[in-house]
Amino acid sequence: MYTIKEIAEITEENEHTIRYYAKLGLFPNIARDKYNTRVFSDADLDDVRMVICLADTGMPLEQVKQFMELEKQGNDTYPERYQILKEHQNNARSKLVKLQKEVQLIEWKTYQYQQKARNR
Repeated sequence: MYTIKEIAEITEENEHTIRYYAKLGLFPNIARDKYNTRVFSDADLDDVRMVICLADTGMPLEQVKQFMELEKQGNDTYPERYQILKEHQNNARSKLVKLQKEVQLIEWKTYQYQQKARNR
């Protein structure tokens, strides 16, 4: 079992973010110990990683919550979860292509400035 602090260290995410996601109900299966502190299992750790991944790649938190609630419901929700992930995957790929083009432009501009600095 893991504490929020340990989960934050493992996932390299901010503790406040993990707490915020937990308060939003994005981890529907989190248990609490006798001191009412959230404790995460290995399976919960996988859920945390998925939530972080989806949020970091731009999925709105309401949709992340919907996805995680479907996950909690079990095998009957595979088609819905697949559709959500496929749509998100396509959106993320589109953003990645755009970002790669923007990085290329920055690299080109940086190269131009480097050349101008050398010619001074």
